[in-house]
Order: sequence, then C-alpha cells, then structure tokens
Amino acid sequence: MYITVIGGEESESNLLIPSPMQYGQRYSMRVTYSLMAANVAVFVLLQAGGDPLYAALAQTGSAFFAGAYWQILTGMFVHFGISHIGFNMIALYYFGRLNEISYSTGEYLTIYFAAGLLGNALSLFLIPLDVSTGGASGAIFGLVGSYAARNRSAMNMALALVYAAFIFLASSGPGVNDYAHLFGIVGGFALGLLFTRAGGQE
Repeated sequence: MYITVIGGEESESNLLIPSPMQYGQRYSMRVTYSLMAANVAVFVLLQAGGDPLYAALAQTGSAFFAGAYWQILTGMFVHFGISHIGFNMIALYYFGRLNEISYSTGEYLTIYFAAGLLGNALSLFLIPLDVSTGGASGAIFGLVGSYAARNRSAMNMALALVYAAFIFLASSGPGVNDYAHLFGIVGGFALGLLFTRAGGQE
C-alpha cells in the first residue's frame, strides 16, 4: 500500500508502479539529495584528480589488505564514467525517495551504508585482488531490498526484482562490483525487515 495525496488529504492506493512523486512535496528528501550530491561531487573530484585519485579511493583488494581500509567506504562513491554514475543516480533518486518516506533518517542511512559496506566487504574475498571496483549500486540495491521488505506483496517484490535487474544491466561494465549488488540487496532486505518489525509496521 502507498500513501497518495489527493486534495490535501492522505488516502491509500494500490499503484502498480510506485512513484515517489505521488507523495507530494511536503516530504523532505534532503537525505536522498545529499547522497546524490556527495556522489556527484566525488565524481567531479575524480575527473580532476585522475588515475592517482581513482587508485586511492576505488576499492582494490591488494590495497585494502595492505592498509587502505578507507576504500571499503570511499569505493561506494567512486564511479567509472558518465553512464555509470548517471544510471546509479537515477536509481538512487527513485528508490531513495521511496525509502525516505518509509523509514526514519537514521534507518534510511543505516540501510544505505550498511548494505554498501556489506557488499564491498564480502566482495573483497570474491574479486581478484588486483581489480579496482566502485559504485553506489551496492547501497542502492540495499534500498531496493528494504523497499521490498516494507511492501511485501508478491507484486511489489516482483517489481523490486525487475528494477534490480534493470539497475544491474544498466550499471554493468568495467570496475562495477556485481557481488556488491547481490549482498547489498540481501542486506537491505534484512535491515528493512528488522526496522519494519521493530516499528510495528507489519
């Protein structure tokens, strides 16, 4: 079920394709916009800094195990081209706004960063040590999972999987961490269930 705003009043509607725009403008989307701004800012810095900055911020197993532990976090903000960041920011805008009206700010940020960190951490043991990876899609897949956890009808979960498949295909390419997608959506779904049950939203 989704909340729509009709004539200034809230009502419930079973929309086949949920749209963040249906929630009206009284809901603040500052967290989603702030995350988007941070990703874009890092991308601009990377274009200016070039390969040395990419080497410092993108996640590489050999560098991480040698002491570059920050890469597990900074890799979430590294993108390898306009199409990579473009598709990820569209997905973040869409699922970020859906999550921001469904969860508290703390829950939303926990889902985003925990899913991204989980995906990056586990992928360290699955990707060759000399391969550099990056992207926000692990965290975004976490938002897809948490959306599905909060709206657990067969239709909503099927839609979430369709969107996840689209994001996966759209953001595939060199340096994209596909394992982070898998672990991100699982982590996001688990946290979404936890927060949903803790908040009595079953």
